[in-house]
Amino acid sequence: MRTRYYTEFPQDGADWQFARSGPSGIERLESGAALPSGADLIIFVPGTEVSAHRVRATARRPAELMRMATFAIEDDLAVPVESVHVAVAPEPDADGTRLVYSVSQALMGTWMDRMTAAGLSAARLVPDLSVLPAGQHADLGTHQLLAAGNTPLAIDNHWPSDVMAALQREAGASAAPHPVDRLSQLAEWAEAQPRLTDLRQGAYARPSESPLSLRQFRLPAALAAGLLVAWSAQAAWSVHAMNQLTDALNAETQRLYVAVFPGAPLPANPAAALRSQAGTPSGASAPSFQQTSAALYGAIAGLDGTTLVSVRYDRAMGELRATLTYPAFGADLDLKQAVEETGLRVNLGDTRLEDGRVVGDLAIGGVS
Repeated sequence: MRTRYYTEFPQDGADWQFARSGPSGIERLESGAALPSGADLIIFVPGTEVSAHRVRATARRPAELMRMATFAIEDDLAVPVESVHVAVAPEPDADGTRLVYSVSQALMGTWMDRMTAAGLSAARLVPDLSVLPAGQHADLGTHQLLAAGNTPLAIDNHWPSDVMAALQREAGASAAPHPVDRLSQLAEWAEAQPRLTDLRQGAYARPSESPLSLRQFRLPAALAAGLLVAWSAQAAWSVHAMNQLTDALNAETQRLYVAVFPGAPLPANPAAALRSQAGTPSGASAPSFQQTSAALYGAIAGLDGTTLVSVRYDRAMGELRATLTYPAFGADLDLKQAVEETGLRVNLGDTRLEDGRVVGDLAIGGVS
């Protein structure tokens, strides 16, 4: 497991303060310390800027779940729902409800700008109240965290004492606890969480942390014939090469159609026309790794924000199975359409949220 680093947005003019998970627990780093490249960084944001809501919603796709959660909390908001960004907890609780967090769109934009200016654009934004263990009541200095029922709540320490007392009574909290080392305490709680709720969902989703480099794929020498002869000498895949490969695949498909149906008009999509023929030979070969991967990479090249995480080819089935991250829900349908334009069959698997990223599976090809 990668070492996690934790921080909060500093006050104007102050240095960034970092903590990390270590063998003996949470370790504080020196003020202004530099992080290693590619560090898994969590930025805690104050619960006084984020409201928590508990909703009961079920949906097959995460996109539907987010839409349902947004409508479910609309009546709880004091501002138009269009001005609010919503993030959904990765897992429901045992009672079937799920925590939903809302924050101002304007504030999300400010946080994103500050992260970019500090060179921390890959960090996750986690509300501090989302890591509060059940039954805990903590004083973080500027505000307190407690639970009202089973929903976390943040109370600004500058609020009137009678208001704070009323909220504490409603939550069943005792007297205010002693202040804690804020960053270390939040980091310790986060380490105990199986999955964190990242506010960077939807339009603010992070790019893949570990996109699969095209250079990791080299052409198998045993499959160097056919469509990829012109590219067998290349040392690695690249987006440019995938575009060329897609063009070659289309040309070969047209050639095969003309050979099978001489004199017949050439349709716009020869591969689809071949599949629709009732007399398709039963012994037709399954698509190869070159064909399926060429179609996939060609489609990815035309979709900004879509990255490949893993890929596996089943030679017996003639099927390429891949896991990808998408910039938003629904982008998997655009990828499916782009691959199908090459004449290959595409089956979409589950699309889900993983640490704030939209992740989905698909399969290309396969024996009919």
